[in-house]
Amino acid sequence: MLLFASCSHMYEIKQGTFQENSLQFDVFSIPVKNWFTENVKVAIGQEKHVMLVFWKAGLVLLAVPKTGTQAYEAMLAEEADVVLRHPPGLKHMPAQKFTRKFLPLLGPDAVDRLESAAVIREPLDWLGSWFRYRSRPQLDGHPNSTAGQSFDAFVDAYLEDEPPAFARVGAQARFVSNAQGKVIVDHLFAFEKPVAFRAFLSERLGKNTPEPPPRNVSPTRKLVLSSELEARLRQKHAADFALHEKLVQ
Repeated sequence: MLLFASCSHMYEIKQGTFQENSLQFDVFSIPVKNWFTENVKVAIGQEKHVMLVFWKAGLVLLAVPKTGTQAYEAMLAEEADVVLRHPPGLKHMPAQKFTRKFLPLLGPDAVDRLESAAVIREPLDWLGSWFRYRSRPQLDGHPNSTAGQSFDAFVDAYLEDEPPAFARVGAQARFVSNAQGKVIVDHLFAFEKPVAFRAFLSERLGKNTPEPPPRNVSPTRKLVLSSELEARLRQKHAADFALHEKLVQ
C-alpha cells in the first residue's frame, strides 16, 4: 500500500484494488494528480483508520464522531480502496464537504457510482460519550479536557453560541446535511441498531461483516443532566433528536 500525506492530510491508495478494477492513477482528476506529484511524501506507521471508500461496492463510510464507526473502519480498512487518515478535520469530513470537495476528485464516475453511509447516535448519549472521552487523563491540562466538569456544565457550555473548546463538538444533523438542512447521506443507521448496519455492510461488501471489537472506548463517568438543560438542548438541537427518532422507529 502507499500512504500519501501533505499538510498533515493523509490518503492511502491500496495496491491491487484500484488496479484490479482498472482504476489506476488515471482515476484522479488533473488537480489531484498535480497535488500528488507536487506535494506527496510517503508516510508509514499510521494506525487510525478513518473515512473508507469501497469502489467496487460503490460505498463511502463517513465517520460521524463518537458513533462507534472507528471499530468498523479498523476492521474493514484492509479491504477499502481509499483510506483517509488524519487530521480530525479530514477524517471526520462532513457530508457536504465530502460531496462538494472530495468526491469529484475521485474521478468523473465517482459522483454517480459512490453512495454514502453513516451512523447516528441518540443525542444525549452522543454528548455523554464526548463528555466522558474528553475526561481521559491524556487530556489533563488541555483546553479540550472535561476533567472536573459536571455533565450539566458541559451541556450548558455546548449550548452557547460560541462553545468553549471542551464543548465544541458540532452536531450530528449538520454533519450529514447540506447548508439548507437537508440530509444528503444516502444510508443512515441508528447506533442502537448495529445488526441492521452490519447487514447493510455485508450485503454491499459481499461478505459477512462481524461485530468488531470495541475501540476508542470512553472512560466511565456519571451523567446527570437537569430537566431545564435537557429541555434547552432538545429545543436548540431539535434536528438531531428528530433525525435519530426517525432512524429508531
